[in-house]
Amino acid sequence: MSKEQFIALDLRRYDTPQKLASLNNDTASLVIEASNTGNPRVNPHHYIKRERNKVIAPGIDRRDVSEMFVRNDPLTPAGEEIRKLLLEDTENFAYVWISPPNPWPETRIDIGAKRITKSKKFEYFESYGISTTLSKDDCLKLGQLLVSVSSNNYLFPQNLDDLKSIVIKLEIPPEKDPFSYLSEIIKLPEKEIFQSILDGTAVKNKAKALKKATIVNKPIMKNLSVIYSNPFEYGAYIETEMEKAGFGMNLEKSGCGKSNITLLNTNGLNTETQTLAFGYSDEYGSLEFPCPSCGATNRRPSGQLISNCQNCGANVRC
Repeated sequence: MSKEQFIALDLRRYDTPQKLASLNNDTASLVIEASNTGNPRVNPHHYIKRERNKVIAPGIDRRDVSEMFVRNDPLTPAGEEIRKLLLEDTENFAYVWISPPNPWPETRIDIGAKRITKSKKFEYFESYGISTTLSKDDCLKLGQLLVSVSSNNYLFPQNLDDLKSIVIKLEIPPEKDPFSYLSEIIKLPEKEIFQSILDGTAVKNKAKALKKATIVNKPIMKNLSVIYSNPFEYGAYIETEMEKAGFGMNLEKSGCGKSNITLLNTNGLNTETQTLAFGYSDEYGSLEFPCPSCGATNRRPSGQLISNCQNCGANVRC
């Protein structure tokens, strides 16, 4: 199996405790962004300002968000600029970042508003990642409009590359809710997108997806060896279980990357056995068993036998 292909849910990436902590949120985000269920593809997220020079994604990772960025991800420059805005700007404002189709087959828009808690204990961004069919031409027109109404002195975007390089900061009228204001100037083909933000549906959908992802990923969290022994098979397991729960995806169409299921099928591997075998048993019996010599628990990959104890090396032939 080629490792050069970008996999949407690649368990090999979760090779540290910090990265593994984000698996549930990443799974929930993926099923929203690549959804084929007809629900609005709006992914809520928050960034909180901590101390003088730290921004975290609460509930996902305690590290500064800059440590979470993937260097070759097209989102990274925008993420760094958004982090800078939260750290350095003192007034309340909203921001918009537009990424027209390419490298994705559709448009991605990230919107957010700076908030300060009533107790003024901390500042944060309430943000939403939007997947939309807005065309390239309409993306450029929208970006030009937003730059025109912004009080910041941006270079007027002449093309899509210019547009993608700008995180557009907007002042919000004092009497206006920031997302209601943005809904008035950002016109998308999918009318339900802003409605889901304004009525709270987007947040509820994310909460449902996160709850299910936590349940689905629990066996992986308890048996981390599967990440290293069968990452594609158990990635396929996650995709299948989320779909069974009503979170169907079309990963390739949305541009999120390859599906583990597709990769396994392409390479002639059976996903059904791996999907059903996560209950710690397969055609050979239990996947976990004690060593008759030292008593240590051995865990074998589904569909495979091992000859020696993983602890003491004794002959187990299981």
